[in-house]
Amino acid sequence: MGDFFGIILIRPLGLILMGIFSLVKNYGVALILFTLLVKLILLPFMYKQKKNMKKMNLVQAESMAIQKRYAKNKEKMNEEITKLYEREGVNPTGSCLLSFITLPIMMALYYAVREPMTYMMGLADSTIEKIANALGQTFDTSSITAQIQLAKAVNDNWDKVSQFASDGLCRIDFDFFGIDLSAIPQFTQLNVLWLIPVLSGLTALLSSLVMQKMQKLQNPNAQNSNTQMNSTMNAMLIMMPLMSVWIAFTLPASMGVYWVVNNVFSIVQEVGLTWYIVKFDKAVDDEETKERKRREAAHQAKLAEQEEAKKSGVQTEYLGAKSENVSKKKLKAREAEQKRLKEKETAARAAQIKAEKEAARRAGRQVDNDE
Repeated sequence: MGDFFGIILIRPLGLILMGIFSLVKNYGVALILFTLLVKLILLPFMYKQKKNMKKMNLVQAESMAIQKRYAKNKEKMNEEITKLYEREGVNPTGSCLLSFITLPIMMALYYAVREPMTYMMGLADSTIEKIANALGQTFDTSSITAQIQLAKAVNDNWDKVSQFASDGLCRIDFDFFGIDLSAIPQFTQLNVLWLIPVLSGLTALLSSLVMQKMQKLQNPNAQNSNTQMNSTMNAMLIMMPLMSVWIAFTLPASMGVYWVVNNVFSIVQEVGLTWYIVKFDKAVDDEETKERKRREAAHQAKLAEQEEAKKSGVQTEYLGAKSENVSKKKLKAREAEQKRLKEKETAARAAQIKAEKEAARRAGRQVDNDE
């Protein structure tokens, strides 16, 4: 990875993983706690993403109606959809923007686990090569498993490399309940390591199923007519478990454990966030839905008024759009009529005031005569 990305993001995560490992003294447990901590850090972003998706589903019906209404006028259709998103406060790119935040962190996690000597211990490449030479090994920087395998050799032959402890080198025991987390599962060798790819695929499948279920629970009135979206979700339902199994069979078991734990925490996160949104955000959502329907009704009324005005030849203005069907002569006549009615109303009001004053004057004179 680039120096900037490594220093800014991966190295801090590596230090966190190293700190957890120093406390628990077990690499497998440290990996689990590390994954949980990162999930908690990303939780607010995931919550915001789910809320934005719910808003998108709420306005989907109006969006589809606009697409149908202006099917022959793409420019007008895009304009109305943009106005709809602005009225509802919906950001159609919100999910993508959040992905730009979460994706780099997930990549950094991968490199922090894959290269423990660089990002956990902070060793320079030259130091890592010296350690490999001291152990009689050749360090291949292009291999994605090189550092984990070397870290395993360091733990097994600490007496040969203990002098590098002053540079930051430390021992990592990759044994996790009888599973060697530095080993790579093999198709040809049926052993306990096979559990990790199997669990990786099963948890990935369960995660996809739970996500679909929670989306339906959170958005029961969402439109299901988007064939492309449905096919994409079905493809992901198949591809994610297969990809998880492939990753677990091609990388050290530590990466497989991380993948399994990440899937499990994703399931818990999805269920928890959906439960919170459905239970505690319901009152707010109901009010927002009422307000959204009110705004949409007002918008439709304005559109109807605009269409009626165009038919009658009277200029009206809505959302900055002016009718071009009214002549200046008609406008001047309308303005003159409004001015005449206003002057008539003013004159009538003045006459009424004068009559009231005269009646009051006469009443006062009558009282004086009686005395």
